[in-house]
Amino acid sequence: MNDLVFIGDWTKDRVLGSGSFGVVVLWRHNRTDEKLAIKTCKWSDELNDKHRERWTKEVEMLQNTNNANIVSTKELPPEFSKGLERVNPSRLPILCMEYCGGGDLRQLLNKAEFCAGLREPQVRQILSDIRNAMQFLHSNRITHRDLKPENVVLQIIDSPSKNNLGVQSPKKIVYKLIDLGYAKEIDSNSVCASFVGTLQYLAPELFASKSYSNSVDFWSFGLLAFEIICGTRPFLPYLAPVQWIPQVKKKLHDNICVYETHHGDIEYSNEIFPENYISKPLKEFLEKWLRIALEWDPKLRGRDAPSKVTFNIPTEQQATAASKIVIFDLLEDILSKKIVKVFSVSTLSQHAYEIDEKTNIQALKKFLQNDTKITADKQIIISPKNYLNIGDDELVINYWNESCTNMLYVFDKTLILKDVIEPIVPKAIQRALKENQKALYNFKNSQNLYKNGVFFVLSQVEMYESLIHSLFARAESLKHEGKLLLLKHNTVDKCIGKLIEKQELITNMTETGKKHVERLREDGTGVNYLGGFDKLFKDIDDRSEKVTKLQLAWTQLSVRLQSATRRSNEVLSIEINNFVARNNFQSLLSETLKTYVNFKKGEFFNDQRTKEKPCTDIIKLCYECLKLRCKIVLEMSHQPFMLKLMDLNTEFTKISDIITNAADNNDKLNTDLTTLSNELTDCMWATISLLSSEADDLANLPYSVVSFQKRDFKIGESVSSHCIKVLNKVEEDEKLKNLIEESLKLRKNHSQLTEKLTMQRELLKKTDFDYSFLAK
Repeated sequence: MNDLVFIGDWTKDRVLGSGSFGVVVLWRHNRTDEKLAIKTCKWSDELNDKHRERWTKEVEMLQNTNNANIVSTKELPPEFSKGLERVNPSRLPILCMEYCGGGDLRQLLNKAEFCAGLREPQVRQILSDIRNAMQFLHSNRITHRDLKPENVVLQIIDSPSKNNLGVQSPKKIVYKLIDLGYAKEIDSNSVCASFVGTLQYLAPELFASKSYSNSVDFWSFGLLAFEIICGTRPFLPYLAPVQWIPQVKKKLHDNICVYETHHGDIEYSNEIFPENYISKPLKEFLEKWLRIALEWDPKLRGRDAPSKVTFNIPTEQQATAASKIVIFDLLEDILSKKIVKVFSVSTLSQHAYEIDEKTNIQALKKFLQNDTKITADKQIIISPKNYLNIGDDELVINYWNESCTNMLYVFDKTLILKDVIEPIVPKAIQRALKENQKALYNFKNSQNLYKNGVFFVLSQVEMYESLIHSLFARAESLKHEGKLLLLKHNTVDKCIGKLIEKQELITNMTETGKKHVERLREDGTGVNYLGGFDKLFKDIDDRSEKVTKLQLAWTQLSVRLQSATRRSNEVLSIEINNFVARNNFQSLLSETLKTYVNFKKGEFFNDQRTKEKPCTDIIKLCYECLKLRCKIVLEMSHQPFMLKLMDLNTEFTKISDIITNAADNNDKLNTDLTTLSNELTDCMWATISLLSSEADDLANLPYSVVSFQKRDFKIGESVSSHCIKVLNKVEEDEKLKNLIEESLKLRKNHSQLTEKLTMQRELLKKTDFDYSFLAK
């Protein structure tokens, strides 16, 4: 097909892949730019009946398959039927499929940056898509029999949507299963005797017997899952099947990994390799799933009641009765779990926790307290979603984002970075740094060393990026914090203004009262009744003094807040960007990836695999990475923008506490002044009432106690005779006093006479007179 370039309006783009006897070519339409992947058989006479049957079966299966994660077929354009005749000597059906432009999973894993595994969002997506495809096939009684990274392709779907920050969302990728050439329609309890598939991903029973069931797909799925997490297969990947099978056969149910140590010993592990990019909760969940997927006994593999040891296996009848296939449902449940990822700035560490719909920030702080040793009251939780300091009662689920590396940042109120933060260095790198630089490594150990070196450098790059993003988020959050403090300040400021008004009113009343009391005491009038005012006046003066102090402190706080807010609005991002431009891992990362690629190129030569050689280049890069990390952390701690962030963090914390205390004091003083005002009013009227009831006559009452009715006054006249100016005040006062006394006596006599008259009238009504004497 190499000489065939044009067919009608279609142009051959490139060969996508070539198998044992089939080749897939990408064709592009000249006008519509439509792309098709067309698979033809490249052999003719060499094909036997079994090959022809396999080919025809694959075409029929794909044409009858309708699943989002299995590559779909398309109708072959008419021009290809005739145009491909000379390159299809077998005359077998031509398979026309949708084109998935992202390549296959093996190409992705072969990239240097993914040599130690894929990132968690990718792992989740791949496992979800492959689970969907495999469950569909098995539900239709089809076993794939050749599941491997080469048979998983990536379809890129344009996603022009933007997130809340206005940043373009990454393109969505759908992973699809291809190549059903080895697939066969068998029941879960049926067996097949043909030896198919790729050796590295074949289930062990295929090497030991002539029969197997669809549980072989479970084993291949488990191997693929382990590889996308760690970048390598779990069972002695550097050995041939005849070498690894006897070793892996000894593994217990809980063992999901069998590997060769640096010194050549065989180790069995219940865990995934620590050099991976997935979160701790997901890692633990997937380890449980892998124990089921990688169960040695095919009768128990993928089921909910596997054996605990290989030499104590229940009978097939017992196993069937006691267990059921759960591998797909269990994986679906695991992938549905929500895990929140938090970056701890002060410790430069990643943390992750499973959450549900009810998990709040307060609960998250308790989790973080155990891991970071930062007490909950000193934690500041900030979201890159809105840059706000999240309250304890808010739900964590509101900030969960599966595609986000860091969903939340946690800061320590007392510091930004700790003075000493030890990096996590893979054991292979630790050993290499301690050994002589001229130490020799065999093929297996050098492979492990280079992969761990890339992982270490990448982990430091991601840590640094998380730190920088967290500092940007903190700078933005301080701006928001300043705005919120201004709003809070203005609210309290209004309340303090009302308090000051009330204080001025009560102070004026008190000053007036003091003058009256002093005047009365000078005149000697009602002195015995005025003692209660002294305590009230003292308490009011005390509260007024506190209000004045609050007012003064509030004025100083307002100036302080305005200064802090102005500083928070300074463009700290420029300073941070300038620092990153001078201090970054990019050149070191590029050199590390280049070194790994060169190493991978050399490993394909047989003479390179048998020789031991030094690995000074990757060891040197890891050493430089450690030095650069130490330098960056040390210099960053003394950068002006770090000092500003810490200063603003401390300042806003203090200001917030002061505003809260001021609001509390304002409420208390407001209550106290209201109470004292009521007490003063009550005391005044009580005193007036007491003086009125005990005074011998009107003249003995204090001036303020005398009550005048409205009818006693005439317009234009004086309110009282006390206000009339007289030449002889003493004489006039004496006359007025006599006049009042006479008036009171007259009123008293009048009242007595009235009572007597009333009594006489009542007596006359009740008396019966006898007039009989007149008749005589």
